[in-house]
Order: sequence, then C-alpha cells, then structure tokens
Amino acid sequence: MHASHTLAGLAFAAFIGGSLPTPSFAQSVAETNQFDPVAVVNGIEISRSACAVLEKNETAIWVEVAGQGSCLRYYAAGLKAAPGPNPVTAIWLNGDVLGPKGQNADKRQKGFGPTEMVALEQGLSARFHVPSIFLGRPGTYGSAGKHYTTRGRPIEAELIDAALDGLKRRYGIQAWSLGGHSGGGTLVAEMLARRSDLRCAVISSGASAYRAYLEARGLIRKDERLTRFDPYDSLDKVPSDPARRIFVIGDPREKNVPFSAQKQFFEGIVARGHAAWLIPLQRATDSRHHDLVDFGETATEMCAAGASTDDIIKTLEQMPEQKPRLTN
Repeated sequence: MHASHTLAGLAFAAFIGGSLPTPSFAQSVAETNQFDPVAVVNGIEISRSACAVLEKNETAIWVEVAGQGSCLRYYAAGLKAAPGPNPVTAIWLNGDVLGPKGQNADKRQKGFGPTEMVALEQGLSARFHVPSIFLGRPGTYGSAGKHYTTRGRPIEAELIDAALDGLKRRYGIQAWSLGGHSGGGTLVAEMLARRSDLRCAVISSGASAYRAYLEARGLIRKDERLTRFDPYDSLDKVPSDPARRIFVIGDPREKNVPFSAQKQFFEGIVARGHAAWLIPLQRATDSRHHDLVDFGETATEMCAAGASTDDIIKTLEQMPEQKPRLTN
C-alpha cells in the first residue's frame, strides 16, 4: 500500500468520528553554518559531547566500531518521532566528494550546509510520502572522519552498517529502502551482504564489482592485492529475501565506472537467485556520463513508497533532463 493511501485512510477515519491521534514527526533541525571544503580535505573531528548536541537536533548518530567512536551526520524528514514505528524509510548514501588525489572539495562541499540538506529531505518526503534520510558518509556532509583515507575501505562499510543500526533503533525503523550513488552505490552493494532489513537496494553508477571497475580503468594489476572492499566478492553472503528488490542503474556510455563492471554485479546477483533489475539510462549529462543521482534517488523513494517495478522503470525512463545539483 502506498503511504498516500495510508494517509487518506487516516483522514477518512477521523472524518467519520474516529479518535486517531495525530502522529508527531521527527524533523532534523536546520543549522545556519555551512560545510567547510578545507575540513573535508583535512578531515572532520567531532567530539562525543559535540555529537550529543547534534543528536538532540536529530542530525547526528554516534557509532562505535572496533572500540572507537565516530559521529555521523544525517538529515531527516517525515519520520515518526522516536520510538516510531517507521515501517519503511528511504535513505541515501552520497558519492565521493573529493578527486582521486583527495582535493577539489569545493564542487560538492561549498556554499551550503545543513539547512539545505534538511530542505532536500523535506522535499523528498513530501513528494513521495515516505520518511527520507540523507546519511553523510565519513568525512562528507558534516560527518566526522577523513573521506580520502576512509572511502571504500572496510572501516567505512562498518561505520555505515553501524549507523543504519543506530538509526533503526532510534526511530523504530523496520526496513530500509537504501540507495546510493557512485561510491555510495558501492556501499549499498556491500550492505546487501551485511543486512537482512533492506526492502530495496538502489545502486546508481556504483562500482559494485570493484576489482572489475579498477581493471577496466587500468588502475590495478590482476595480481595486485585489493585494499578496498569488493561487493562482488561477497555475493554468496547476500541473504535470500523474495520481498527485496535490487536496482542497478547506469549509463552505458559511462567513462568513470564502466557499465561492464556494473553489469557484472547485476549478473552475479541474478545468478544467485535474487530479484534484480538492470536499468540502462543514457541520461547522464556530465562529460563522464556518470551523474544519475536524481534517477537513483527517485527509484529509492518510489521503492520505499511501494511503487511497482514497472512504474519505477517507466518513471526513470520518462524523467526530463535533470538540472545540476549541489549534493550527490
């Protein structure tokens, strides 16, 4: 059932004399500060006490991995206040915000901050009628950590996994519609092998077969040891779930993460009996044909709302050309 239908039912019950209470919603509190691109390059530090303040504003979650704590920022709208319940929540993991040498943060982390992030989630939640969260990867969008040395490493996957657990406990979230772009998509693919609570998994231009991506780009030798996690190697660990849907979205003209590597992950997940769809979209307008954020985000929200697979695919195919955006 679509969330909009549920809301309509509540309104009708109230109209005929029902005494249903009005639910209170958890809303991240906007902040006037902006993200600092210098801090993104050098690494972001947030103490436990500072994180506690942000937690009261519902924009941070403190997680502990391997005996060390870290404060990850999130921006949410439409959640029923703790302890919920929130049956299905859409959550987005951003792509990398730094270039290959750890510089160039200005493009993705300058001129805006938490206020814009909260507004983004408010718009998505209102449009699709589902709770919506943007979870900043370590070192990005205000989250603690050093993005350059953490991205793609096992510690990043462990931190994201722990953050999903923490948010789930805080708001009584029963299932996730988890989406991500590029490096965030790689994390989504990795979470498939780590979690049994994914109603939907949306991978947008993600290096879900990471070694295949590196080899196709000539960035690693076949005999070279891989220091990052490769979701393709974990396919045998993905739990069976007939109710889960997996969408792999990519532009066949892709010059950053070759479409062949994205297709390899898709074929591997289907070969193991999981329900998945490969959606080739020649719609990325950047020079690398990589940026399909709006399409991945739309699929994540629609899947959370219970839209049919046919409707999701048709919507993506018919979406107009997307304007440049601040976030990824």
